[in-house]
Amino acid sequence: MSDVCTIAAISLDSGISKEVLRKWEERYGFPVPERDASGHRVYAAHQTARLKLIKRLIDNGMRPSQLVPMSEEALQSLLHEQSIATSVPATESQVVNELMMLLESRDRTALESRLKQEVGHLGLEKFVLEVMCPLNGAVGTAWEQGKIGIRDEHVYSEMIQSLIREAISQVTKPDGRPRMLITTPSGELHTLGILMVNGLASLHGACCISLGPETPVQEIPVAAADYRADIVCLCFSAAFPKRRILPYLKELRSVVPQSMEIWIGGAGATGLDRSPRGIRLLLTLHDVIDAVRKYGRAKYSQRSRRPPNPLPSNAER
Repeated sequence: MSDVCTIAAISLDSGISKEVLRKWEERYGFPVPERDASGHRVYAAHQTARLKLIKRLIDNGMRPSQLVPMSEEALQSLLHEQSIATSVPATESQVVNELMMLLESRDRTALESRLKQEVGHLGLEKFVLEVMCPLNGAVGTAWEQGKIGIRDEHVYSEMIQSLIREAISQVTKPDGRPRMLITTPSGELHTLGILMVNGLASLHGACCISLGPETPVQEIPVAAADYRADIVCLCFSAAFPKRRILPYLKELRSVVPQSMEIWIGGAGATGLDRSPRGIRLLLTLHDVIDAVRKYGRAKYSQRSRRPPNPLPSNAER
């Protein structure tokens, strides 16, 4: 039998864990296993290409139940459609490229000046969505390719955090709604995700209480009560082990009052087959904006439906 590989090899090549591959095989009938001469399970190597397409589409926010049954040709077509719909406009791409050149040249003063210029020109929301989000990805890619060092990544991270926090301070409403407690789980060190959520949610009327990264799960309900939060919001980066997410969320849901909503997002949460009951999955930053707006509209609608206070009687006048 030629051109076959083990589940470990196909997992490594596709970026999909062995546990998930086994679940898909049982649930959807793909990937399709064979048996080698020793009776061990192996997989035809050509299935890897289809799995890679599925992984890319999951990373773009689609669900495995939609993708795994599809043919390789259908997956390629879908990915092509998504790339057209989500491609970064040339002007935005140019801005990101120019910012990356400043970071790579280590011209810190010019980089900081240009970032401030873009925030002032675009405003906080457009800057986060059109510049910061793709720029974060470009910085990570440049580090992976050895174009910048970890020190350069840290310079960028500190600079962008300072800039966004300053912008947030100008739009924060202490009496805003919903009151959102924002953090990451223990072991999740990445903070740019919660910073972007903080900025966009604050801009759309929320009052955000950021705990920073790595809040122990038992501390979250205590903090939520202390700060009178309506919602607990957590971000998971792609670096966070996916196998830990569902057990963590189940534990968190069990200790946070059922009346309090839990929202999750980030690249690490993308592609989850399911989330525990009472957990809301927000796949994109646009979803965060929509959720905050809808929450505000729902609360306003509830207030408007309340009966008016009765007029005072003559004796009370």
